[in-house]
Amino acid sequence: MWDFAVDHGLTFYRTPSDIDKAVADGKLVQLTGDATYELSRGVGFSYATKEARQFVLAFAPQYVAACGTPLMVTSAARPTSRQPRNSNPYSVHPTGIAVDLRRPPAGPCQRWLRGALAALEDQGFIEATEERHPVHLHVAVLTAPGAVATLPPLSDADAPSASARMAGPTIPQAVRVANPPARATAAANGEVDDAIASGTYRVREGDTLWDVARRSGVSVRVLARANRRSTRATLRPGVVLRIPQQ
Repeated sequence: MWDFAVDHGLTFYRTPSDIDKAVADGKLVQLTGDATYELSRGVGFSYATKEARQFVLAFAPQYVAACGTPLMVTSAARPTSRQPRNSNPYSVHPTGIAVDLRRPPAGPCQRWLRGALAALEDQGFIEATEERHPVHLHVAVLTAPGAVATLPPLSDADAPSASARMAGPTIPQAVRVANPPARATAAANGEVDDAIASGTYRVREGDTLWDVARRSGVSVRVLARANRRSTRATLRPGVVLRIPQQ
């Protein structure tokens, strides 16, 4: 999560005034809540990046369909000066890409939520951590600034209501994601293809492991394992990656 934030040049806001300025500049947007998600009273700064809000807006309706109740957001952007004492020094809450979700009670909804987040993490959309002090689910959204990620439909046989389940248990592997700004020129020149076939791929300027995984139709973990790299590795232009079969 930290590497993602640093690699994409995200700002770690230090004070509440920094958060206010980021909101005024349009770098952070407000989470207002709607019929599918709510904010707990403990949310001190109800702001996030556009990409993090996009994730909440896309994920919350699926949560409602599976659990029959709105998703509860318990924390979002939080300046470093307001971090709790037990916070991780590498926390990405100060950037606005992270949101904390209330963990539902043990049962079908909790199982669905864990499974859904694990599936999205495997696809490279997020990195999720279940924390215990206090109990919550920490979700960092790994969508490059300016990109638009389309979440796949999520389903689980243990969802509380059969009528609320999504059709089919399979999560599509290939997901179209808009090119980040760094690659806009290359895309306009026809140098970047939406899909990457199995075989090999030469890394171009602006590519990330998440981008290549999504465009090749494999998970980040599979791609990283095939190239003996960490899922958090930074890609350098010119490096040749092995792309396993979809």
